[in-house]
Amino acid sequence: MSAPSARRPSRWRARGRGSDRGGPLLEFAVVFPILLVVVVVALEAFFAFVAVERLESAARAGARVAGTQQLEGAESTARQALPVWLEDATVTSGANDADGFYVEVSHPLPIVFSSAGFDLSLTRRVDMPNV
Repeated sequence: MSAPSARRPSRWRARGRGSDRGGPLLEFAVVFPILLVVVVVALEAFFAFVAVERLESAARAGARVAGTQQLEGAESTARQALPVWLEDATVTSGANDADGFYVEVSHPLPIVFSSAGFDLSLTRRVDMPNV
């Protein structure tokens, strides 16, 4: 009569090969920081893209007013076109070389994780002819 424990697998072998235990967890631990960096960089790029688009839109709105009203209200219109998270942007306007007007909107690059130490500024300028 043979021992019953010899025929059935041991408790440790029933879960899988003994040398592979913890392998998926180790792989996740290696891949997770890389995945996290990729997600953070993608978010930062998205926010920078949205900020550039909003600054361009505000400069265009201000230049449109400057072209029709000779700079009266151009800067305030550009400020009103900015979203709340870009309200501290610098807005300037004036006459350009082509007898028209310009509106320029500048803001530091909005970085969610500011520990990177980037000192970049986003600037958009729109020129409008005198109509």
